[in-house]
Amino acid sequence: MFDNYGNQQSPQAPPPPEVKVLRFDKNYVKTLPGVLKLIQVICNLVGFICIKVSWVWLSAIFFNILYWFANVVTLLLLLMYTFHFVEKYDRWPWLKLEFFYCCVVVLAYICFSIFATAIGESVGYAVGFFGLCAIIAYGLDGYLKYRGWRRGLPPQ
Repeated sequence: MFDNYGNQQSPQAPPPPEVKVLRFDKNYVKTLPGVLKLIQVICNLVGFICIKVSWVWLSAIFFNILYWFANVVTLLLLLMYTFHFVEKYDRWPWLKLEFFYCCVVVLAYICFSIFATAIGESVGYAVGFFGLCAIIAYGLDGYLKYRGWRRGLPPQ
């Protein structure tokens, strides 16, 4: 009796899904994860410069691999968040992947920073200091990603 038969109205169709587009958002670098990614890139770059000054070739090989790997992946993640690539492809477990990435990088930095500091001299201490700064930045970023992942928050 109350099925809108007399009014001849059809039920309303649901609204179309929201279209997610890639766009540049410069405000991401003002957020805490954006600032942490910038600090990570700066620590990677300064540590790379310090290790290039070093004369110890064995330490330089390991640090070059670590710094370039961490720098490339961190810059890629920074660009993905800045251009909302992460928001567009939200089916991927971004927070979980980034949490495990941060854990691996923190462990590698701990090992290599201890190795560089044990070698000594001013370059070893500088590399150890910037490694410590990178450990703090990656550790805090990993902690934030872990909390967001456990709460079920969207990555961006």
